[in-house]
This record gives sequence, structure tokens and C-alpha cells, in this order.
Amino acid sequence: MRRMACLFVVLALLAAGAAAAAESAAPDTSGLPELTPEELFLRASSAALQFEHLRAPSRRLLIKDHEESLPYLVTRLDTDDARERHALEDILVKIGEPAVASLRVAILSEYEREGTTRGARLAAGVLGRIGDAEALTELVAGVGHEDWKVRASVASALGRLGIVEAVDPLLESLGDRNESVRKGAAVALGRLAGSDVEPSSTRRVADALVSSLDDRYYSVRMSAADALTKIGGTEILGLLTEAAGTEGSPSSLLAIRALGEIGDRSSLPDLARLLDSDDWATRAFAAEAIGRIAPDRRTRKRLGKTLSTEDHPFVIARAAEALAPADQEH
Repeated sequence: MRRMACLFVVLALLAAGAAAAAESAAPDTSGLPELTPEELFLRASSAALQFEHLRAPSRRLLIKDHEESLPYLVTRLDTDDARERHALEDILVKIGEPAVASLRVAILSEYEREGTTRGARLAAGVLGRIGDAEALTELVAGVGHEDWKVRASVASALGRLGIVEAVDPLLESLGDRNESVRKGAAVALGRLAGSDVEPSSTRRVADALVSSLDDRYYSVRMSAADALTKIGGTEILGLLTEAAGTEGSPSSLLAIRALGEIGDRSSLPDLARLLDSDDWATRAFAAEAIGRIAPDRRTRKRLGKTLSTEDHPFVIARAAEALAPADQEH
């Protein structure tokens, strides 16, 4: 016991010594408040070892003293340094609403900048992450920008605002000539699912997204299907059920998948009817969707019939998986 007590004393002394050494070696940040925003940002975004201990406190000062730092920060929007862009986005997002007015002015200038669109894209991204509806007008101004990367950034930002006024510009972007812009618009429309969108707008959004299920690019089709899943509701179910009936098309299979993801049990009879399709992919997708929803007794019987008559291995596997949870319960 005496040896153990001595060991604890030694360890305590060593810990106290280490703490004292750490305290004495603590980096000096006392001079930071005297630095200009430019000097603080250099430290906040630098990879240099001598600034490592100054990065976090420098960012905190830039955020805290935003009235002084914002005029400089917005001049760095078009920087070609990836580390600076990352630091700048982090700082501006954390400043939040007080940064919106400066960014609204800056993004209009960035739209017009020649030779680079980095600033416009960064400003759009920050405005979207802050989510202030006051930025709607300036973001909409970028919907028709000549650079598709700006249009894609703007579409993403509009979806993050969470307001019904973003619907029309996003529908315009959903018809864009560029795949990435259309994909971004579809994702953004899905983000608006929680907004108080009037029925007429919901129908227009739903119709446009269902049409996008036939887009030539898979990424757009999948994003549209995911957006429809997020929006949900009776009207969406009706449109998806109608699209699911066009057997064998990309829109049909994605509509069936979306019905399964939404998980409304009222879709079970329509999905069960698709088990009689001449197209094996339709039958397989229908069986998988039924499994996601969890089949009722009648649908389980229909799946059992499929298993007894089906000759396509993929359909058999999906039907068996759909029945497995119900079988395990018994």
C-alpha cells in the first residue's frame, strides 16, 4: 500500500509539472486584437505552422468584430486559394445574418466579374447556408448566368432558403440545358418540401419533377425521384401511380421505387397489380416497393402467388425479400 501511495504521489507531481509546462508554453494570442482584418484572415486561413495556434482565435475575432471585418472579407470572395475559400465560407456562415447585406451587394458584382466565377459561387453558397430570405432577389439574378457552375450554385442556394418564392426560379433551373443545374434544382425542390407551398405550386412542382423522371441523365432522374419522395402527399402519390403504369420506362421504375420510399399503404393495391406486368423489371421493382411498405395480408398472398409462378431470378429474390419480414414475425 505504501508503494502504491508513493506511485500516486509521483504521478500527481508529474501531472502537475506537465500542466505547469503546458501553461508556460501556451501560445501568446494577446496581440491579435491589434491586427487588421487582413492580418487576422492571413492567420485564420494559413497552413503555416507558426500560425497553427492562431487560426481558431483569429477566426473568432473576425466573427466577433464583423462590422469591421466584413468589408475586407467580401473582397476575398474570388480568391484562388482553396484554404482561404474554406476559411472564408466558415467565417461568413458563422457571422450569419449580419453578413447578408454585404453578400447581397457583393454577389451582384461577382456575377459581372470577368475571368472567374469563384466569388459568385462562394457567395451563393454562403447565402444559401445562412438561409436568409432577403437574398432571394440577388440569387434569382444568377439563375440565367452564362456559367453553369454559377447557375448550379444558385439553384442549390435557392432550395436552402425554404420559401415559396423560390419555386418559380427553381422550376426554370429544372429546365436548364446543363445536367448539374437540373440535378441541383431537383434536389432544391425536394428541400422545399417543408415549406408552406400553396396547392397550385405543389402541383406545378410535382408535374415538373415527374417529367424529370425521364431525363436523359441518371443523376437528374434519381434526384427528381428523391425530391418527389420528400414532398409526398396524396397528389404526389397519384402522379407517381400514374407514372408507374408506363411499364418498362425509366420513369416507371423510378416512380415505383418512390412509392416504396414514401411508404403509404394506400399504394399497395396498385403495386400488387404491377406484379402481373409483362416486364420483369417492373415486377421486381414492384415487389421491392411492397417490401419497403410492408405488405398486408392480401398483398402477401399476391406475393406468394408470384413466388409460385415466377421464373425470373431477380423477381423471385425481391418477392422473397418482401415476404421475409412478415414470415419472420410468425
